[in-house]
Amino acid sequence: MRFKLFFILFILSFLSFSHFYIYSENLHLQKIDKWLVLGPAQIPGVEKEVLKSEKSILKFNFIPLSLMRPLKGERVEWLGNKKLYWRVFEKQRFNPSKTQILYFATYIENFKWLQTKLLIKNIDVPISIFLDGNLIETSKSGNEISAGLNLINTKHILILKVVLPKDKSFRLSAFLENKKSFVNEISLTPYHRLNKENILNIKNVRRTSVSPDGKLVAVFLTQIEEKREEKQSWVEILSTQTGRTLFSSKNLAKIKGFKWLNNSISFSYIKTKKEISSVFIYNLNNNRQRCLIREIKNLSKLWWANNNSFLIYSVYIQRKDKEGYRNIKEIIDRAGFSGRKYSMYIYYTDGGVTHKISDFEENFESVFISPDSKKALFMKEISDNKNRPYHKFISYLFYVNRFHIKKLIESNWLYNVSWSPDSKKLLVLGGPSSFKGIGNKLKKDIIPNDYDIQAFLYDLNTKKAKPISRDFNPSIDFASWNSFNKNIHFCATDGSCTRIFKFSQKKRVFKRINTPVEVVRAVSFSKLKNIAVYWGSGCSEPFKLYKLNLSSGKSVVLKDYNKKEFKYVKLGRVENWNFKTKEGKTIIGRIYYPVNFDKNKKYPCIVYYYGGTSPVTRDFGGRYPKNWYAAKGYIVYVLQPSGAIGFGQEFSSIHVNDWGKVTSKEIIYGVKELIRCHKYIDPKKIGAIGASYGGFLTQYLATQTDIFSAFISHAGISSLTSYWGVGDWGYDYSGVATANSFPWNRKDIYVGHSPLYMADRINKPLLLLHGNVDNNVPPGESYQMFAALKLLGKEVALVTFEGEQHFIMGYKKRVQWMRTIIAWFDKWLKDEPEHWDNMYKK
Repeated sequence: MRFKLFFILFILSFLSFSHFYIYSENLHLQKIDKWLVLGPAQIPGVEKEVLKSEKSILKFNFIPLSLMRPLKGERVEWLGNKKLYWRVFEKQRFNPSKTQILYFATYIENFKWLQTKLLIKNIDVPISIFLDGNLIETSKSGNEISAGLNLINTKHILILKVVLPKDKSFRLSAFLENKKSFVNEISLTPYHRLNKENILNIKNVRRTSVSPDGKLVAVFLTQIEEKREEKQSWVEILSTQTGRTLFSSKNLAKIKGFKWLNNSISFSYIKTKKEISSVFIYNLNNNRQRCLIREIKNLSKLWWANNNSFLIYSVYIQRKDKEGYRNIKEIIDRAGFSGRKYSMYIYYTDGGVTHKISDFEENFESVFISPDSKKALFMKEISDNKNRPYHKFISYLFYVNRFHIKKLIESNWLYNVSWSPDSKKLLVLGGPSSFKGIGNKLKKDIIPNDYDIQAFLYDLNTKKAKPISRDFNPSIDFASWNSFNKNIHFCATDGSCTRIFKFSQKKRVFKRINTPVEVVRAVSFSKLKNIAVYWGSGCSEPFKLYKLNLSSGKSVVLKDYNKKEFKYVKLGRVENWNFKTKEGKTIIGRIYYPVNFDKNKKYPCIVYYYGGTSPVTRDFGGRYPKNWYAAKGYIVYVLQPSGAIGFGQEFSSIHVNDWGKVTSKEIIYGVKELIRCHKYIDPKKIGAIGASYGGFLTQYLATQTDIFSAFISHAGISSLTSYWGVGDWGYDYSGVATANSFPWNRKDIYVGHSPLYMADRINKPLLLLHGNVDNNVPPGESYQMFAALKLLGKEVALVTFEGEQHFIMGYKKRVQWMRTIIAWFDKWLKDEPEHWDNMYKK
């Protein structure tokens, strides 16, 4: 009997020591025994006069809790110029002589989705509970308060706000209750794995514009405001010497069409109300603005002459369908975005005189004004049903003084142009097929991938073009011809990186400029100085704003816009992992590891690819955030199968007319090699995900192999014929990807490579995701695959997003979309269906 009593006492003491309690057959408790405390804090005098009841005190927002991540010793500014500090709670009892406020905070980290209940026992004072900054509903029974919690796999901040009435004692006693045994880490540290806020709520730079003298840079920022689900857009002007913000448009009405003037202290912008726009000039020296041109109806864009003596602007008319019908004359006319035509005007700043250059029938869409301000290049696009990709770009030369226009270049593969500093040449960016194929280095029987962009120099006197990048493997994204030192700088896709290169016309060689990051975005070059500014990141390096000295090649951080957001973030390592195909070709890739990776454990693996014409670049975050997947406990493998640009023309040409034939074999072989070389990857728990072309490839892979345990296809193509005929860009994209191939002459591609016609071969669970108004890859592509698999009795799910296009952009819907991806993989790769069932079973 004594032995039994001793044994029972031992077990109870063990459970108490480990902070877990089993107080009934089916319920488990975990004590929350680590807290930070802020206060007790007095209610300031002014607020005390207004807040008469304890309930009103509880509701009043004394300090913002939505973004708070408390830390021991951290200072908080209290009302009335008081300062409070977070400290470790030592289980003391509170018995105030005046009504006071207390805040308690703790961190709860769980490693799987968990539905649990928070219990606060023996409490009879007013209390509010905040989980991750959001007030949650509570219920009270006697002296016990409870709240249901759905905890996703991440680290959570739990904050209690307590009102302590005068002469009432209080002692905190809190537990988590669950029907199943569970383990959560309770801590006082804000260090955490990457979470959705680190992906969705951060500031992003979409463009930069360096002033002509290089002393200032305009930074075009966006950020989603979570509470209002709106994307904020604004402009900040920084000193390129100090990074200090000198101007912000947040205090002005929304501006667009920002352009520097040549004095580098003024800029123009467009202010629009309904359909009426005006052009303003803002002077940074005196912070004054003046209206330059008033009340232009349907103003689209404007372009300044280099000497600021004139500007050219475009206005548009919008096609209006009559009485519910439309006469579609060309293929492009069926697209939802079509229907605008443009007319061009020139405005002379000295006299304030405006003249019309072209009418709507000529429909010039863009303008490039020469550095000497004597000429302008007008561009327009027309249909060309006889030649790939079934539209043509035509450029016209406009002589400003003579007011004369003449046709200059016609090309089906021209993408962009810029002027030489002496205004005698053009730098043309286009596909290898441009200018009768002079940029194509492949054998005659090989069709190039015309998304692999090349550079050409076009002489205005001889009317001849010369290729300058035929033997340059990177694909060019952007070019700048510097008038200061006559060098041409390129931003180019180089494998899975984007980098800056300098081209020397004398030596005719490209030299890479080393940057501290792997991916360069939103680059801008000064016209008169050797300075550039860019937005850059890497696999494990969040985006920052950098200044580049083009003379020394040295980059420095100009501003870290998200330093605070990433202060406490822990990231797993990323390593390169390449393999050779059976044919000896190297396929590059990389592996993202979970935080606290243990090589002695078995991990599920997510394989991500695009497989189309673009590589999966090594930037941080993005729409498919590999670091975030890894933070959920997955190994993530990204590979670059054949056909992507940035690896040279031979590599990218494999994309043409392939549609999964080569790429699927490379992915399957690569995953087998991955498993063979990495014993910590569970071969029975591998998932595949891709979007758009990658969504097609996912569905195609599902018909070819059982190596994967689950698939996710976002906006994927199931039938090449319906995509070609219905998608707004289907025929256009097929002009490159399915060159010279059509449903009537290549049934082997349009039927033989369409996953829909092989749906009976799909044996593993497939999740289809789609925006229900996607006009790029119409949602019917997912609907028809879903219908096929349902009729075949296969495991399939379809989730659509109301009002969303090719990308899921609405904040709440994007959160749901991200959770849906993880929940599906948790269900099939971790044997944890609870998250998915909670989201969709009902």
